[in-house]
Amino acid sequence: MGNWQSWLELYSYWGVVLALLAHFIPTELIMGYAGYLVASNQMSFLLMFGAGLVGFYVSQSILYVLAYYGGERVLSFLTRLLHINPIRMQLVETNLRAYGGWYLLLSPIWKTLFGLMAGTLQIRFSTFTLSTLLSFTIWSLFFMTSGYLLQERWTLVATFATRHLSWIIIGSIVLFLLVRMVIKRRKQKKNQPED
Repeated sequence: MGNWQSWLELYSYWGVVLALLAHFIPTELIMGYAGYLVASNQMSFLLMFGAGLVGFYVSQSILYVLAYYGGERVLSFLTRLLHINPIRMQLVETNLRAYGGWYLLLSPIWKTLFGLMAGTLQIRFSTFTLSTLLSFTIWSLFFMTSGYLLQERWTLVATFATRHLSWIIIGSIVLFLLVRMVIKRRKQKKNQPED
């Protein structure tokens, strides 16, 4: 059993917050295990989910604020400290510049990168907050529910997600682009003058 799992068992709701503040643990593992703990220890699903949401948002906000006020210097230091892949960082930066808050909806996938880059690029805090909370709500509900339903086999979904992360990213980006295209078309239809 990993240290983060013992945090969750020992501190339950606070353990989820602590685990999500540690940026080296994938969120899908944490929330999958949280769902398992809810099922096996009769904890409150809503409280565990709320703790996860708070933990993720606080961890992202800390990175956002550090990068927002520290700029490139802090970004450079944190990327070395957290061993962030420069190619991924460049990809996130390019897409954040192109899509802004919409791209932040993918933040649970590369949680450290998104908080840092959103702060560095000085994306509005309200946009950052809305995108972060919305995306993590969907992401964590999926993994927590999976952990709850699978119980002892909670690792199945988390392992699948970790192994097939690249496909999940591609699927998420395609879904994101489709939703964006539909919204654009609706706006265009609304703005067209009627004959």
